[in-house]
Amino acid sequence: MITLTGIAAGVGVVLVMLAYIKLAGRSLIDRSSLSEADFAAERRISLAAALSPWIILTILSLVVNLPFLPFFNLTFKKLAMPVEVIPGSPERVRFLWQAYFWILVSTLLALPFLKPTRAQLQISVHKWWRRAPRPVLSAAIFFAVAFVINHSGKGIDWQLADPSHNMVQVVAGAAASVFGQLYPLVAPFLGLLGGFISGSETSAIAMLTELHLSTAAKIGASGLLVAAASGIGGGLASVISPAKLQNAAASIDRIGEESRVIGTTFVVSLVITAVCAVMALIWAF
Repeated sequence: MITLTGIAAGVGVVLVMLAYIKLAGRSLIDRSSLSEADFAAERRISLAAALSPWIILTILSLVVNLPFLPFFNLTFKKLAMPVEVIPGSPERVRFLWQAYFWILVSTLLALPFLKPTRAQLQISVHKWWRRAPRPVLSAAIFFAVAFVINHSGKGIDWQLADPSHNMVQVVAGAAASVFGQLYPLVAPFLGLLGGFISGSETSAIAMLTELHLSTAAKIGASGLLVAAASGIGGGLASVISPAKLQNAAASIDRIGEESRVIGTTFVVSLVITAVCAVMALIWAF
């Protein structure tokens, strides 16, 4: 059920935001800023149809991940699609289980409800083709760097004869020496930095997890908890990462708004990361 926490957390965030707006005395629906184009769009498509991609995605995510249904076992285990880069240690792609695949499926399934015109489809494909390569390349580079770091110092048999030749072990030793028992306090901020640079929580996790596990082992902390705290920092980086903000602005045709948004979200991300860091320090030992 761990993979479903994202859905639960998302619903929780929506409910908290609605409660905050209501308690602050603000209107949940403000139509004063709508333009004639907005009203025309409203007449053309219902709210339910506009939300259909998200509704379909949420349902599919639940179906694929619920353990008592057969689809998780099928997509996660049976159709893991292993790619063996290192002999005896295959990387499981799990293409049919990944959220990005189901985002694509949800978008396609929602087309009959959205009823886009031919011109709108052409514009969407054109913008996607022009904007998608940069964040994909950024994430790919970080995964490649993580692969090199994690396997540095290994011989032609992919075995590590001397730990002092491995980047992770060297940095972990230095981190344990510098921060000591305070390392769980630092880990979430490392995740925030990794996510900020790469624009991807996943790539930040790939790059830093081995470091966190090794450092935690040296200081006697829970490696799983430290790595999870770093993952939270990497997730919070989505609200300040230039790549993520560009994607968000592009999806609503508000390119150029990123600098205004980051001024607010930067403080929020630091505060939540700090809270996470304190919790990690308390619970890591």
